[in-house]
Amino acid sequence: MKNFLFVYFLVLGLLACTNSSSQHKISSVYALGDGENTLARQDYEWDRLHSPVSGAIPDDISKEEFQFIQSMSVSKSLSDINWQERGPVNVGGRTRTIALDINDENRIFAGGVSGGLWISEDGGQTFNKVTTNLMLHSITSIAQDTRVGFQNIWYYGTGELSGNSADLEGHGIYKSIDNGLSWSILESTANDSANAISNLGDFKYVSDVKVNPVNGHVICASFAGVFISQDGGASWQNVLTADGSPNGFNYINFGNQNSVDVSASGNYYATLSADAQNGGIWRSSDGLSWTDITPNGFATSFRRIESDFNPFMSDELLFIVDAATNPSIDNHELWHYTYLSGDGSGINGAWENRTTNLPKGDCLGFYDFNFGYFQTQNSYDMLINYHPSEEDVVFIGGTNLYRSTDAFQSELNYQWIGGYQCDAQNPSNYIWPNHHPDNHVLVFLPSDNNVMLSAHDGGLSITQNCMASNISWESLNNGYGTSQFYTVAIEQGETDSDVIIGGLQDNGTWLTNSINPNDDWISTFYGDGAYCAIAENGSSYYVSWQGGKTFKFDIDENGQTTALTRIDPTGGSNYRFINPFILDPNNDNTMYLPAGTFIWKNDSLDHIPLLNDEYNEISAGWTRLNESSTNTFFSTTNYISAIGMSKENSDVLYYGTYNGIIYKLSGLLTGTLVKENLKRSNLPSGAYVSSIIPNPNDANEVLLSYSNYEVESIFYTNDAGTTWENISGSLEENPDGSGAGPSVNWLHWYQDDTDTIFFAGTTSGLFATTHLNAENTSWERQAVEEIGNVPVAMITSRSYDKNIVVATHGRGIFSSKNYNVGITDQIELEGFDVAYPYPNPSNGKVQLNIKMRNNSNLSIRVFDLIGNHIETIANERFTQGSHKLKWSTQNYNEGIYLVLISDGVQSVNRNFKVIY
Repeated sequence: MKNFLFVYFLVLGLLACTNSSSQHKISSVYALGDGENTLARQDYEWDRLHSPVSGAIPDDISKEEFQFIQSMSVSKSLSDINWQERGPVNVGGRTRTIALDINDENRIFAGGVSGGLWISEDGGQTFNKVTTNLMLHSITSIAQDTRVGFQNIWYYGTGELSGNSADLEGHGIYKSIDNGLSWSILESTANDSANAISNLGDFKYVSDVKVNPVNGHVICASFAGVFISQDGGASWQNVLTADGSPNGFNYINFGNQNSVDVSASGNYYATLSADAQNGGIWRSSDGLSWTDITPNGFATSFRRIESDFNPFMSDELLFIVDAATNPSIDNHELWHYTYLSGDGSGINGAWENRTTNLPKGDCLGFYDFNFGYFQTQNSYDMLINYHPSEEDVVFIGGTNLYRSTDAFQSELNYQWIGGYQCDAQNPSNYIWPNHHPDNHVLVFLPSDNNVMLSAHDGGLSITQNCMASNISWESLNNGYGTSQFYTVAIEQGETDSDVIIGGLQDNGTWLTNSINPNDDWISTFYGDGAYCAIAENGSSYYVSWQGGKTFKFDIDENGQTTALTRIDPTGGSNYRFINPFILDPNNDNTMYLPAGTFIWKNDSLDHIPLLNDEYNEISAGWTRLNESSTNTFFSTTNYISAIGMSKENSDVLYYGTYNGIIYKLSGLLTGTLVKENLKRSNLPSGAYVSSIIPNPNDANEVLLSYSNYEVESIFYTNDAGTTWENISGSLEENPDGSGAGPSVNWLHWYQDDTDTIFFAGTTSGLFATTHLNAENTSWERQAVEEIGNVPVAMITSRSYDKNIVVATHGRGIFSSKNYNVGITDQIELEGFDVAYPYPNPSNGKVQLNIKMRNNSNLSIRVFDLIGNHIETIANERFTQGSHKLKWSTQNYNEGIYLVLISDGVQSVNRNFKVIY
């Protein structure tokens, strides 16, 4: 036994040494992971969603969840919460499809993978969402029937397979017959339809939809194979089967996507990954009978293959191939094909291997990865396009975008034109201005083929000259509201700060300090934006990115960064992809940061100097709380996934792990730490703790959520975890957690002087209740018209001004703090707008927001309900723009008061209540 223990602790020591040896590295900023694990994001989503019961994400869960949610009640008791979209108006989310109307190139169609379908009628100056909030938002491909007389017909496919999780599963193919203004699902592709070809969910991951320009037949590639419809989508034939069991591991984790293409003359080409039973390149003249034309010497192992036609030769194509199955390898092949005769196979087709001419550039120095060569992250981001009017100009895209002027016939005749950039003088300036890594689609304007639109993980960009020696990009995210947040934070305490800051998928961290949702947000940091926090009065900001890299910022009142420094502890390791941290709610000089199986504490954040060092950690003030360890004799990987503390008691910290264990750590203020395991028999085993939210006014009351499917999702304790009560209630289809209930990403306990509201952010929108009633708790849908069924990632609030902020993964940020709503006067005010005073009821202070349309004198006076003049707040000239007026109500009696605002021409009154 002693020998066993010696070996056990020796292994632990070696693991600790291994982890600490790489602690100084800045890992990859790729969308799917980091330098040590290119699939870190997928692993993170898998941990959060898979069923501990079956060991898999349930088949068709997104579709079943969607149907289950539609049957739930919409909140009536909380209907007075006014939800307002806050943006970002200038930050798009991951976009896999873009198309131009053949009749009007100013009509741009773009689809976010979790943000819905959007149309611009003015060349991208503005965008409007055309899918309703109750429709599926996972758009992956779109195509128009370009035949004369049929150009009002469009199709889009749903369900993103590569790089995502079940909450972005599709429901099938949608069709529009009014030129994209309204859409309905093709019942023949609905997974639950009696007309579906099989029960495998053939159309839940549709990667490609194309319309034959000759006869209007619709062809699509899904993870299950290639399907064709000759009757406008009413029925389908499976003409190439991808695999007998398309839910296989490789499909979900390694990004295999099948694709289809149709030539101007109506011939079809299809590509299937090597894991498919028909893997390779196929050709058909009718879409029904297919011939394998895969060339000799082609890779034996390959994932996704993408193709494009030479615009001057209808049956001449280039194929870009992800030629590896190992996730850590990113090899590619490039093949040129010319159809000669017959079925196109063998001597009937000519092949040329141009692989050696793919980009091989280097960019090293600041990070521990090389992003200069051509790479597609295991097929996640991959495109190839001929220039429409320059025969030998070809673009290929992955993490970066490249242009060749001889169709890659020679080795060095290419230029790096987008995605990352290599800035030797400022290595952290690694994003191409107004462009983005992870490229998915290119389209060209018919009127000027050098104007090129690009869709990528940052939304949309446009260049006015794709042939320029130094390409300049412009952002096209003008109201394209598809940003995908992981986190959100606001300043806490007695403040009316308008600042909202949040971390986004592969788009870094952004903030706004404006009450106007049409104002641009400000970029703060890069990478995959993770947890963030704001200290009192905005004295410091704390921002992190994937893998636990954490930074302290100084940000001025205009939202501009003036200084920063990396601060995560030098000895930290095994961080989660999106790793939590919190500030002590009573002392924002103290941070608690989980790292693997330990919690680290820093109680001197104010003393950390800002050295503008993004690379080396400033470790001053950090202490690893050894008593917090979640290691056990049998497991050293009980990684911490959630952490929470009540404002009522900073001596107690709650935290949970990705495999379902709950802990309470006491003695944080006294220094005598005591850890207690709060896992009880009625809590799920092996499930991911997604949030731990104590009552801000009572540390003994705690909300707890598990995000996995097929487990009970939400629990409550009022005795500091001695017992837990299941309060999942109506969010579960079945009492044991099985069935179609949504995944619960986040909980929030909102508490002010008069209201208590419990919120749940799920993969199908926002829910809330005002009353906990064990397993009978009724969770009602919130913000159905505003947020809809988009995944909600995080919720935060501030009771002082009743500000509740919701971060969605696909539709940006929404807030209950409304500045220009509730104006119910019959007189239309021409000179100014006035919001209702807040907080209401007053807790000793009141603020009034006024928006002046021009310069004018204003009189602002307070009266009680019987007409007594209480005080004059202002009687002066106000300039055009927004103004905030604050005053104290500490000397007011309890009751209702009126604020009378007049510019001498028109008057309006607003009421508020004072209670003690």
